[in-house]
Amino acid sequence: MKIKSNLSRAAVLILTIIFLITAVTFEIFELSSLPAQFFGTLLGVVITAIITVLLLQGQTKSEESRERNLMVFEKKQEVFFHFLTQLNTILQKEKLTLHLSHDKTLEREVHSLQDLLFEFGFLQMHTSSETFNQILVCVGNLMDESKKIKHIEEKTEHDFEVYYKVLATDFFAIVSLLKLELYNAAPESIDKKQLDRIIRLSF
Repeated sequence: MKIKSNLSRAAVLILTIIFLITAVTFEIFELSSLPAQFFGTLLGVVITAIITVLLLQGQTKSEESRERNLMVFEKKQEVFFHFLTQLNTILQKEKLTLHLSHDKTLEREVHSLQDLLFEFGFLQMHTSSETFNQILVCVGNLMDESKKIKHIEEKTEHDFEVYYKVLATDFFAIVSLLKLELYNAAPESIDKKQLDRIIRLSF
């Protein structure tokens, strides 16, 4: 192995010498300018190599950043969609238990207050503090209105209409906040008149 390596080096050296002799003999290069041309070429090779390395490093970092951003986006999407689904579950429950339930079948199924706090924890990891605080306000409004409607013994259409208007307003506010976090798109106002009309026609 060592002999082959030495032979390769010797071959390269011999070919280089032959090239230089040929270049001088046939006046491809002038002997006086040969060192300058040699060092100029060598410098060009070194600069080219450095630029190539820097470009490759930049490309690698760019690809790593793109992959990381994609993974973060997908995780945010998963957390946000799951939170909205669980929010619907929370609002439909009569009440949340104070402790963990032994009847849970899903790892992140919301049964207790502790489950709800963990859901908020997942959400906070992927949102800004401002967005998270606004979502807390909206969820508080929804839970408050849900509690009110559940405690009314003889519910009227007006009670349900008020409840669903609050539900629609705060739920879509949460969706807009999550949309802003996920897609960095400015929230667009929904047509509340049409939404209220749909709610009224549902009774």
